[in-house]
Amino acid sequence: MENLQIILTLVLLVIEVIAFAWLIIDLQKSKKKQDQIINLEHQILQVEESIMDLEKSIIKKIDVLIDKQTNDD
Repeated sequence: MENLQIILTLVLLVIEVIAFAWLIIDLQKSKKKQDQIINLEHQILQVEESIMDLEKSIIKKIDVLIDKQTNDD
């Protein structure tokens, strides 16, 4: 009976070590995915900033055209 308890304890210990290792690996994978998502969000923000700059430039050019047209009249 004593040997059975030792064997079960060792089996439980091995299972816990495997489970802990699995959690660490899963955490590392999640961290990599999170880093990829953050990187993509940063790229999206850069694209949005470029779009906003282009929109500002277009608005300025439209304003200049409107001013010219108003002054010509």
